Amino acid sequence: MPLVNYVVNYDYIVKNLCENRNVPQSTCKGKCYVEKELAKTEKQSNSPQTIKIAGLDVFISYDILSFPSQLNAELLTEIPDSSYFNSHSSEYFSRIFHPPLA
Repeated sequence: MPLVNYVVNYDYIVKNLCENRNVPQSTCKGKCYVEKELAKTEKQSNSPQTIKIAGLDVFISYDILSFPSQLNAELLTEIPDSSYFNSHSSEYFSRIFHPPLA
């Protein structure tokens, strides 16, 4: 990031932040500032970083997850219409699963 900052803020760095700005005919042009910033970021990247992840505890009550036994019995006695599934599923799968086209 220091290099991007240097390019974007070149004029400001040369005129205000360069250590050699008062020296006539200096070829520094803010490079001293960039070197210091690069050294800072290198120190930060070498130091061990700790990553903190926020955790969220979720509590779900048994009452929310329990279903009435009558509803369970109705679901078990219902028999799905197999012709509906067969006609649509075969059409669906034949569109996706087929040999490659040459």
